[in-house]
Amino acid sequence: MSQVTLLFLRYAERIVSTSPNRARRVSVALADTKPSIPAVIAGVACLAMMSASILGGVCTGNCAEMPPEVSGDPQALSLEQTSRLDQKSFDQSLRELRTAIDRTNPSSGVNRETVTALQRKLRQADESSADYWPTVLRFLQFASSSIALKAPPPGEHAKVLSDVLGVGLMRGIRDFDKTYLFDGGSFGNSSFTNCRIVFTGNPVEMQGVVFKICVFEFPASGTPSSYLKKLCRILLASDLAEVSVKDLRADSR
Repeated sequence: MSQVTLLFLRYAERIVSTSPNRARRVSVALADTKPSIPAVIAGVACLAMMSASILGGVCTGNCAEMPPEVSGDPQALSLEQTSRLDQKSFDQSLRELRTAIDRTNPSSGVNRETVTALQRKLRQADESSADYWPTVLRFLQFASSSIALKAPPPGEHAKVLSDVLGVGLMRGIRDFDKTYLFDGGSFGNSSFTNCRIVFTGNPVEMQGVVFKICVFEFPASGTPSSYLKKLCRILLASDLAEVSVKDLRADSR
């Protein structure tokens, strides 16, 4: 083994603790194949860029398109970077997406193109993944909050839908700037504008209901009901600024 190769292997050992699998594969390959000096130099350059990304947060090229394992700490990915991952890498980064959402203030001017791209990738992701539905529920609340900036804040006193329906409705509901707790029932021909809609575990059947510039809150659940899954699919397929629910039943699958 040449002196150059030995120097390279020592260099690789310095970063093996931060990226063990990749560093080890390159090191073993060099040890086994007796590479030429140019090949060794190329390998050193490759590891140098990788270590800069891992240790110093520096990345060359288009880091946003790299999967998390290449661009360093996956939790450092921004929403925009996550939205630009290829679908396979995105599917593997749902937990990191939730972390990025939790780090971002929805009122800080979230890019609409980024939100749209994330919606599209979530629609294409595998719903059977353990991280899928917790991520979708968190994303929809965040994304709708970034649009409905003037909706009532969290924790404000809510009008309970079952109480409203209990008095009898002839022409549906037309309401603005309110917080509603959707706790069960059935209604239609209604619209909500600039409202905060808080869903519970109790399904609400809707026919011809429109939500304009509303925030949607969901119960924290790793496995939402079939009703909530259907509702989430409707929201993901919309632009979230105006959502039209034509017919949503409690037994939706």
